[in-house]
Amino acid sequence: MRLELIHPMIVHFPIALLLTGTILRFVAFYISKRAAFSFLLPASWTILLLGVISAWVAVFAGEIAADIVGGALENPQILSEHAMHALITATGFTLSLIIDWARAFLLTKLHKRSWFIKKGLAAIVGLFYLFSLTNLVITGEYGATLVYEEGAAVKKTNH
Repeated sequence: MRLELIHPMIVHFPIALLLTGTILRFVAFYISKRAAFSFLLPASWTILLLGVISAWVAVFAGEIAADIVGGALENPQILSEHAMHALITATGFTLSLIIDWARAFLLTKLHKRSWFIKKGLAAIVGLFYLFSLTNLVITGEYGATLVYEEGAAVKKTNH
């Protein structure tokens, strides 16, 4: 088995989970207070947690793939940009989720709910999720460039 192929096999899980979890989290921001939709917040957190875990696994697998295919690329700067944005994405979603959980914890434990905890942290969390989602798209763009323009991990077949 070619180790450099593990990364492209698993990278679609964090993409799907983080995209879905973020969309669900924004929906939950607005309608989870209704009893019929109270499941949305824990569902979004579960999907985002699975996305964060799989993102870090993809980053690790990407480092292995980069060591194997990096020397064969015409433009190694693309690989560097891809790796940097992948790290920013995984870190951004991790921080988003931690801040989101901290906000929820503070809202349940504090009797005086300050404007900052209720609204300010919600805005910060939302911006963190949007920033991370933007980096996810940028990371995917660089990944596609690596495969389709640079031929990363593409084995040429003889016909």
